[in-house]
Amino acid sequence: MGIAAIVWRVVVFARRPQRRIAHAVQLALTCAAIAGVYAAWFELSWGWNYARAPVEARVRFDPARVTPASAVALRGRAMAEMNELAATAHARAAEPLDLSALYAAWLPAVQRAGDDWMPAVGAAKPTISDPFMLATGTSGFINPLTLNVALASDLLWFERPFDLAHEWSHDAAYAREDEANYLAILTCMRSADPAIQYSGWFELFLYLPQKARYAHREFVPLIWQDFAAIRKRDARHINVMLAHWSWRTYNAYLKSNRISSGIANYDEVTRLMLGAPLDASGLPIAR
Repeated sequence: MGIAAIVWRVVVFARRPQRRIAHAVQLALTCAAIAGVYAAWFELSWGWNYARAPVEARVRFDPARVTPASAVALRGRAMAEMNELAATAHARAAEPLDLSALYAAWLPAVQRAGDDWMPAVGAAKPTISDPFMLATGTSGFINPLTLNVALASDLLWFERPFDLAHEWSHDAAYAREDEANYLAILTCMRSADPAIQYSGWFELFLYLPQKARYAHREFVPLIWQDFAAIRKRDARHINVMLAHWSWRTYNAYLKSNRISSGIANYDEVTRLMLGAPLDASGLPIAR
C-alpha cells in the first residue's frame, strides 16, 4: 500500500499542468512521511528482534564442544539418520505436511530457547513475490509488517517442514538466521513423523562442513535422487544474476541489523548444534 501511495502521489504530481517548486517539495515530504511510517512500523513489529539476547545466552552452551572433530562426527550421524529415514520418509512424500505435528514439536523448542508466550503461526500464505523467490532461490520469508509466512512454490516435499519451521521461528521473534535454522532443525528431529525428521537431518547435513567428494555407497539411492531433484529445480528456476544481487542486498541488510556475519549467519547454525547439549526430549538445556 505504501508503494502504491507513493506511485499515486508521483502520478498526481506528473499530471499537474503546472509543476512548481512548492509542489515538488510537497511530493518529497509526502513520500518521506510514508516511508517514515513504514520504517517505524518495521522497527516496532520486527526490527527490534535483532537486539534480542542470542540463544546461547539463554540455554546451556559450551564453546569447547565446537570443534572440527565434533562437526565431522555430527555429519556422520546426520548421514546415518538420513539413510535410515529415507525409505519411510519417501513413503509419505505424497501426503500433505501435518501442520499440527510440526507445531507440537516446534512450540516446546522455541519456548525452551527463551519465549514465555505462545506464538500464533499457521500455514504459509500465497504471495505475489513467488516468481522473485523462484528466480533468487529464496525458500521463504515472513512479512516483517504483517508477520505472514510465505514459502516458495517450488519447495520439494522434504524441504517444506524445515523451511516452514524456520519461518515460524522468525515469527516467534528469533530474527537471527542461525537461530531460526537451529529451532527448525530441533523441531524436525523431535517430530514423530519420519518425513519431518528426514527434513531436519537433510537440512542439517547441508549446513555442516562437507567432504570434497562422497562415495556413492555413503547414501542410499533415494537420497541421491533428492540431491538431484534440488539441482534440477535450481537449474530450472534460478537466475544467477538476480540471485547474486538479491543475496548481496540481504547480506547488507543483515549487517545493518547487528548480524556482523551477514548471510554467513545461516551456516552458524552448526555452532549452535555442536555447542548446546540437548536433553532426553531433544530440547536445549535451560541455563
